[in-house]
Amino acid sequence: MSVFFNDDEIVETFYTKVKLPPSYFTEKEHLPPCPVKRFDYSWRNTGDFPRNWCILDFIEWIKKHNLTQVEHLAFTHGEDPELEFVQSNQKTALPYPPNDLHTLQYTNEFDFFIFNQTLEHLYNPFEAVKKIYQSLKPGGHVFTSVPTLNIPHLMPFHFNGFTPMGLAMLFKTAGFEVVEMGQWGNYEYIQKLWSSHGWPSYADLEKTNRITNEEMNVCQCWILAKKK
Repeated sequence: MSVFFNDDEIVETFYTKVKLPPSYFTEKEHLPPCPVKRFDYSWRNTGDFPRNWCILDFIEWIKKHNLTQVEHLAFTHGEDPELEFVQSNQKTALPYPPNDLHTLQYTNEFDFFIFNQTLEHLYNPFEAVKKIYQSLKPGGHVFTSVPTLNIPHLMPFHFNGFTPMGLAMLFKTAGFEVVEMGQWGNYEYIQKLWSSHGWPSYADLEKTNRITNEEMNVCQCWILAKKK
C-alpha cells in the first residue's frame, strides 16, 4: 500500500519533530563522563565521534519514554553500546549474515528493535523499515542511527545516506509515529572526513574540550519511532 503526504503534513513533521531548538545544539558541547561500561568503550577510543552524541540522546530518550525495561528486545549488532541501557526478559539477535532486514519474517513479536549504522547499506530501506514495523507489537519502538554524509565503505553494499527530514519521512511512510529526532555534525568533521577518508574521532576534533554541533552541517542523525 502506498502512503502519500500533503505539503502541510510534511511541514508539520519538520517543525514539530525534525527541527530542533537552539539549546539542543549546545547542551552537549562539553561531553559528560562516558556512561558506557561494556567493551572498555570511551569517548576517546570510539571510531566515529557522532556516535557519542547519539548514545547520550538514546539514554535520555529511553528514560523519558520508559524503555529502559522491555519484554522482548531485538537487535542486529550485539556490540552496540546502546544495548547496555535496555534490560529485557527476552532477546533476539538478528545479525547479518544470515539475517536480512529486507526479508525479516516476524509479526507482532518485539517490543523494541535497535539497529544502527545499517540503513545506508540497504538497497531498499523502505522495505526493511516496513518489515521492522510488522515485527513490532502495537506500541513497540524502534531506534536507529544513520549517516547523512559518509565515505564509501563496505562496497558495493553502500547505497545511500539520510538527512534528518528524510529519515523522519522514511519511518512515517512505513507507518511509524516519529517520537524523537537527533543529529550531529560540524564543518571540521566534514573536512577531516573527506580529506582523510576515515571517520574522525574525539581526539581528531578536540581542541578546547568543546566540540560544536552545527545544525546546517549535519553528518549523522537518529530516530526513535513508535508503531501506532
